[in-house]
Amino acid sequence: MPFGRGGPPTDGATRPASSSRRSPEATAAPADPVAERREVTCALRDGTRLRTVLLVPHGTGPWPALLTRHPYDVAREEHDGMLDVGRLVAAGYLVALQDVRGRFGSEGVFDPCAQEVADGADAVAWLAARPECTGAVGMWGASYASDTQFAALLGGAPALRAIAPAMTPAMSALDGFRFRGGVPEIGSTLAWTHYAIAPDMIARIGSAREREAERRRWEATERAITTLDAFRAADPSAGRDAEAIVRWGLGLLREPLGSARHRAGKIVDRIDAIDVPVFLIGGWFDVFLGSTLEVHRRLRRRAKDAGGPVPRLLVGPWTHDDMSGRTVGVDFGPGASADDLGGDGDLTAQHVRWFDAVLGTGATDMPPVRVFLMGSNRWIELEEFPPRDTRTLELYLNAGGTLATEPAGSAERRLPSDPASPVPTRGGAVLLFGTFGAGPADQAAIEARQDVVSWRTEPLAGELTVMGAVHAVVHLVTTGTDADVVVRLCDEHPDGVSRVVTDGVQRGSARSVDPVTGLGDRRPVEPGRDQEFVVDLWSTAHTFLPGHRVRVDIAPSSSPRWDVGRNAFQPAGASTPPTAAEHTILQGAARPSRLVLQVVPTAPR
Repeated sequence: MPFGRGGPPTDGATRPASSSRRSPEATAAPADPVAERREVTCALRDGTRLRTVLLVPHGTGPWPALLTRHPYDVAREEHDGMLDVGRLVAAGYLVALQDVRGRFGSEGVFDPCAQEVADGADAVAWLAARPECTGAVGMWGASYASDTQFAALLGGAPALRAIAPAMTPAMSALDGFRFRGGVPEIGSTLAWTHYAIAPDMIARIGSAREREAERRRWEATERAITTLDAFRAADPSAGRDAEAIVRWGLGLLREPLGSARHRAGKIVDRIDAIDVPVFLIGGWFDVFLGSTLEVHRRLRRRAKDAGGPVPRLLVGPWTHDDMSGRTVGVDFGPGASADDLGGDGDLTAQHVRWFDAVLGTGATDMPPVRVFLMGSNRWIELEEFPPRDTRTLELYLNAGGTLATEPAGSAERRLPSDPASPVPTRGGAVLLFGTFGAGPADQAAIEARQDVVSWRTEPLAGELTVMGAVHAVVHLVTTGTDADVVVRLCDEHPDGVSRVVTDGVQRGSARSVDPVTGLGDRRPVEPGRDQEFVVDLWSTAHTFLPGHRVRVDIAPSSSPRWDVGRNAFQPAGASTPPTAAEHTILQGAARPSRLVLQVVPTAPR
């Protein structure tokens, strides 16, 4: 289940798109795989009752159970979920679909993320103790439904034997969830709280008068989002007239990066608690790709150093809520869809194979890593990601807008930054609303702006395959006391189309803050002095084809995705007015601004 994006006030969250095509496994399933559907209540330790839909297989049982928990009305999972739950039941699993506390059919008050540690552990224990269950439980689900999986483990759930989290923000609130590079993720925060969460919260208000007042506040937020007033830098009224959950979300963006509230329900300090097999699913254009890959890196490192299960990883050319392989005008081919996966069984079949192994025999023939290689548009199997034979390629930002393997003579590029006229967001790994779709959008219109500067290679003579981490090192001088640096890696086609592959942002005052833990001090940028910005663009798997160019764009903002910087240092709790500034990007051997890629000599087959 995704966090959701733009939608009517009576709806919950959107879901990953699914095709009407079904894999061969689907046609073999019984016409009516569910023997019985029951709506029951799960009583938590404090007496709160959660609505749970049980789907019982044919036969006598007991069966291992598969559970998903989220705040988006789990009844919709029966017909419009990430997985085909009927086929899970047909494969011999007791399936449980549960609304979390304070959502739809469940009692209580919704406290996002923080409540799921104790509640998740209680839910797993309740399900494992039912007579229909063998006592073994697995969990699956995307986005918030991935958070609930990790949270249950943190709460102590010995019956939870395996998890399959997709598009997960569970690692940290600072790496693509609430912040990225120290910059608030204001766009996704508003999209989730306003569209995915607020409608049901409003509907649950008992007083008609209070409910109507909250509905009017929802409409005020909607107007602010539609006009983009909600995203203006240093707007003193931001959130003042918003509904309660939006004020909650915006309040978290004002919390210090090291705040304990950003750790609630996250595994950043508790990777040791994840001691069961994990099957991670991600998307190259998912807002939580960084978190998903960081979880995989840490679990793999722990398995190597201390033993334990090696995590599985599957990454497609998907956005947060669309797994069709078709987005913003790009079609990666029928095999890119979660309904196909290159002919290796669809996403439901992959889950069944994996749960059969880890809850049954304990052995599986699934590869440790399977990723979609964009550009070449095919799936590849790996022992690890990135593969062992990667090497580092540095491309230097040189004079004349050229990108080359060696730094040239010293040069400078001017980059104006005006918070009153931010650079618009176009594609990328976003979770937004309306026309701000995710994916490899053409950047041509953005690149024509005065406040976007670009560098590009000569047309490539052969293929160049990037497979792994991407970051940029930018030497910058600014007239302000703070600065945001947005970097995009693009694939420029021979016809001039320039499609974003991956991107990132770094706020100057947060350069010393760890992007995952939040540890470190914020401090102002010193005007007029060369300072090095390291911008994390996360990772990708992409082949630049012959005749294409590798292109780098640098901008001072990307709105409404990220909070518009003020170009002025803002101490915690203070309100600093925005100001225009001029940045200067330095180039050459003495100040080597550059793009750093992990590449492979030959793309795996």
